[in-house]
Amino acid sequence: MIFGRKKQQASQTEPDPEVVSEALDDADLDDEDLEDESNDHDLDADYDDVDEEDDEWLVYDESEEWRVEGPYDVDEVDLEADDVPRLDLGALIVTPEEGMQIQIIADAESGNGLALVLSLGSAAMQVEVKAAPQSSGFAAEIRGDIIEETLSVGGSAERVKGPYGTELRRVVPVESDGEEAFAPLRDWLVQGPRWLLVARLMGDAAIDVAGDGASLPFDEAFRNLIVRRGDEPMAPGQTVPLKVPEG
Repeated sequence: MIFGRKKQQASQTEPDPEVVSEALDDADLDDEDLEDESNDHDLDADYDDVDEEDDEWLVYDESEEWRVEGPYDVDEVDLEADDVPRLDLGALIVTPEEGMQIQIIADAESGNGLALVLSLGSAAMQVEVKAAPQSSGFAAEIRGDIIEETLSVGGSAERVKGPYGTELRRVVPVESDGEEAFAPLRDWLVQGPRWLLVARLMGDAAIDVAGDGASLPFDEAFRNLIVRRGDEPMAPGQTVPLKVPEG
């Protein structure tokens, strides 16, 4: 990785409508693409026994350590080991890939940052930091909530084996240019020490399920994220606010 490791050897919100619409407008999608995505995400036969299926994927989540190559907790790295420029957003320290644009979605009343959005061409990734308990399994709980919300609005979802354990691949209804459309999404949920990262790939990055095209720079940016959760008590699932840069 691009920084030294410390204490190791050499080791729920829905997507912002405007961000999804922009990614959908920019992505090169046609009816055949969306039809294929919808077929891939058909869950009618998958939810006869949700609890039993979730147990299966929970076992998969715990089958290995998915964070060996990041994302990292701030106590796991030595930020002084290199001179790589990074953006400090408080709860997140970001090393964006070359050419990526950065946006912070902030709460209008408090001014707190709610999510980070990285975009590159017709692809984007939205990242939230949530408080989590010390025990494992919280990612599966939030994943279940995301699936339930997706189905309730007429979308579809499926669990697959991804680069960070169980990945969600979804199709959700959105409004694009005043017309109803469907947007493909991919969700990575990664749990660390008292925190959970929820990353949502949109546009071309969501279509690139092979991970060797539009989603590749976002995978690298996600792995390089450093989480600074803080010591303050927070309820599990509560958003850990980001610091919005001045100016």
